[in-house]
Amino acid sequence: MMTPREPTRDKRVELILQQLEELPTLPAVAVRLLEVTGREDSGLVDVVGLIESDPALSARILQLLRQADLGVGKEVTRIDRAVVLLGFEAVRSAVLSLSIFQTFNSQEAQAGAPFPREEFWKHCVTVACCAELLAESIPGVSASEAFVCGLLHDLGKPALDCALPKSFGRVIEAVELLRGNIADVERQVIGIDHLVVGKRLAERWQLPVSIRDCIWLHGQMPEALPASVASPTLVNLITLSDLLVRERHLGYSGNYVLASRAPLMQALSLTDAQVEAALRKLVDRVQPRATALGLGQASSSDLYHAALSQANKELGRVSNQLAARNRKLSVRAKFFDALSGFQAELRPDASAQLVLQAIGQTAVSVLSVGCAGVFSLLPGQAFAETMLFDEAGNAFETSIVDCPVRPERRSTGDGPVLSAGDELEWIVSCISPRLPGDLRFWICLEADGACIGGVVWGAGAGEAQRLSGQTQELTAISAGWSLALRTAQIREEARTLAEQLAESNRQLQSAQSEVLRSKMIVSVGEMAAGAAHEMNNPLAVISGRSQLLASQLTDPKLKHAAELIYQQSHRLTDIISELMDFAKPQAASLQETDLSDLIEHALHDAKMGL
Repeated sequence: MMTPREPTRDKRVELILQQLEELPTLPAVAVRLLEVTGREDSGLVDVVGLIESDPALSARILQLLRQADLGVGKEVTRIDRAVVLLGFEAVRSAVLSLSIFQTFNSQEAQAGAPFPREEFWKHCVTVACCAELLAESIPGVSASEAFVCGLLHDLGKPALDCALPKSFGRVIEAVELLRGNIADVERQVIGIDHLVVGKRLAERWQLPVSIRDCIWLHGQMPEALPASVASPTLVNLITLSDLLVRERHLGYSGNYVLASRAPLMQALSLTDAQVEAALRKLVDRVQPRATALGLGQASSSDLYHAALSQANKELGRVSNQLAARNRKLSVRAKFFDALSGFQAELRPDASAQLVLQAIGQTAVSVLSVGCAGVFSLLPGQAFAETMLFDEAGNAFETSIVDCPVRPERRSTGDGPVLSAGDELEWIVSCISPRLPGDLRFWICLEADGACIGGVVWGAGAGEAQRLSGQTQELTAISAGWSLALRTAQIREEARTLAEQLAESNRQLQSAQSEVLRSKMIVSVGEMAAGAAHEMNNPLAVISGRSQLLASQLTDPKLKHAAELIYQQSHRLTDIISELMDFAKPQAASLQETDLSDLIEHALHDAKMGL
């Protein structure tokens, strides 16, 4: 929620516009001239009287006449004669242009100010001359009016420089860095652009509507102009003239965005030949007009030289940008090829070791190092599989290294390249002698916020700076490495889990068989116990009766038979007792024994068993 102390954007803009009230007003001659020429009953005498009241203005009008080269043989020294020769409308436009130029030129610029005023006014004069030349080929358009509109089309820029010098200075610095449209930067930095400021100032000075619309709407394409524009042809003419002058780098505009001239030429019904003819005369037309406005005595060759110098600077800047982009594209192509090759090397069922090998081969290539180590660290394990690669990407050593402390990536915000610290001492101490350079660096391969591996290499100081321009590419390829390595690790974990599950199933089946056997033994024991209990009573009767019968018989055969029955019943009783002991074995009890006797009994039992 906005607090009362924070003004809204509209309020801030209004405060800025209020500062325009502090700018100088138009000279009285210009104001009076606008009033006089705005009446239908005004005449030549009124205009001549106004001009003659200002000696400096009179001198400038006569100077314009001499430079106009109208074929007058005798030098003109009278203002009324000059007004007749130049034309009523041309003199009106000249007075207005000179008055506004002198108004802003009288404001002294601060030393070292970023806004180049003289180059800016040269741009405005050149646009005015270009519009004047093109207007000669467009029916119904006044060349003098086109000149004034071209001269004042960027009126808002010096107004901002006078009202807000520091803010406008930041705009100039920003647009020189970004090389964009100065109006866009003005809206970002100040909150309002020179187009609106120029329109408001033109309204305050009561300038003609045609001039106000050109100041406000120039730069827009014909289809974007509002339907209420009084003279769209004049606005399109100024937009085209400004574009042509900026293409030739004449003066300073601050707008580095060049649009197509075709829609503007079509709207104005101008041909390429007409435009080129006007451009050939442009520089020669600029020189006398610039002199008349007090912009120095620059010759045509000086203007050409300045434009060529500016064009060369712009060409050099563009060349540097293209070279930087080409270097960037070359780096990206290198990383793209490395990533493509990395993915091509991997089969869908590639093991972690094959993934490590592919990572090592691409790492030495994209990092441009002579040797690199790559390691894989499975979650939950205290050891890592490590591989070392030479400059050609060949693995020359594979080992298993204990990992007492799982490394963690220290977030630095400078990309994936990190300095190896104590968290990697367990691996650096093992592979460091094989790595070049005095310092150790690494890229952490992560999955779900945990380290699953890494790439380690050696280099000198400044390695992070060397790779700082490849941060995005290294981040992308390290993400690809991490994904491939984690996929292989998961596949390996799944394979291990499957093998462990198979072994567990085998053990479970063995345990189930043992349990079943135990249950069967228990069942047999219970049956034996029950059978023994039931058979003991009949056996006791048989044993007792057979023993009694044997004592009473006298026949030897019968007596022997009765004794045999007794013996077998006694034997059956022993068997039942053994079954009872098997079903309910007695707990073992420790007791002292002679070791030699124990061994002799064991040997005897063994021999008897054989």
